[in-house]
Amino acid sequence: MKFEGPEKRLEVILASPQADLRSDIGGRWGKVVKSSGSKIISKVSSVNLDAYLLSESSLFVWDNRILMITCGKTTLVNALEKILDITGKSTVALVFYERKNFTFPHEQPSDFEDEAKQIMKSFPGKSYRLGPANLDHVHVFYSSNADIINEPDAVLQVFMHDLDPLIMENFCFKKFGTAGRAEKLSALNEIYPQMVTDSHLFSPFGYSLNGVFKTNYFTVHVTPQHEGSYASFETNVIEKDYLKLTAKTLSLFKPGKFSLVLTSSVEDLCIKLYSSRENVASGYNLTEKSLCRFDFGYAVTFLNCAHKSFQQKGAMT
Repeated sequence: MKFEGPEKRLEVILASPQADLRSDIGGRWGKVVKSSGSKIISKVSSVNLDAYLLSESSLFVWDNRILMITCGKTTLVNALEKILDITGKSTVALVFYERKNFTFPHEQPSDFEDEAKQIMKSFPGKSYRLGPANLDHVHVFYSSNADIINEPDAVLQVFMHDLDPLIMENFCFKKFGTAGRAEKLSALNEIYPQMVTDSHLFSPFGYSLNGVFKTNYFTVHVTPQHEGSYASFETNVIEKDYLKLTAKTLSLFKPGKFSLVLTSSVEDLCIKLYSSRENVASGYNLTEKSLCRFDFGYAVTFLNCAHKSFQQKGAMT
C-alpha cells in the first residue's frame, strides 16, 4: 500500500502577537485543516502553544505564528487563504513554504512551481532548491515583509528513508495496536522527556507524534510501509550540538539515508553544522551539503547522508 510520507510545510509568522490567535472559536482551525484535505484527530497544549495532531501530520499555533505540516496527497497551500481569514494579510511578516521531493511525485495533485505561484498571488517572494535536482532535495519559497528576528530561532528537520524493517513493525497497528505502546517501544518519548506528548497509531500503518513544552515542540511522523518507508523528525529546541540529537534520532530508525535541514536566525549554528564533514553521523557518508543565507536574516544548512552499506536506488525527482 503506497503512501507519500515526505511532507509539505507552511509557516506564517506575524509581525506582532495576537492575543486570541490560539482560540478555536467556531472550529476555525478545523476549517483551516480541512481546506488542505486533512482533519484534526486530537490536541495537546502548553502554556504558550497548541499542537493539533492531524490525519496527515500536524498543526502548531502560537500567539505570533502558525506552522502546518501535511503529507500524503494533501494540498497544503490551500490552507493559506483560510489562515489569512484568521490573521489578516497585513499582519503577516513572513510566509515560508517548504516541500521535500517525493517518493511518488506523479501521484501529487500539484508540483512546487504551481504551489509557489499560488502563494505569490498574495505574497511575492523567492524560490530556492536545496540539494541536487536528481537526488534528495528540498524546495523552499518565502515572502518576507518585515524584520522577524526578536530572539534566537532555529528548526531542525531530519528526513529519513529506507528504514529498518524490524523497527517499522513498531508502527503497524495490527501488531501493537496502541500509540502509547508504539511510543514506548520506539523510545520516542525519551527524546524530550519534559514534553507533554500526543500520538496516534493509524490503521493499518503509520504513526504521528507531537510533543510540547512552553514555546517548544517536536514532531515525528512515520510511514512504515516497505515500499517507501520514511520518517521525519522536527523540533524548534535550540541545541548546542545538533549532531548528538541527530545521532539519537537516527538510532531510533536506522535509515539507509537521510537529509538534514537546519534553518536558523543564529547563523553560527548553520555554519557549525555545514562545517561538519565525515563525522556528521557514525556509519554514514556525507554525500551533499549546502549553505544558503536568506535576506530576511535566516540561514539554512542542508545535508544528505547515506549509510556506508546502503546503495543508492536511483534518482528521485
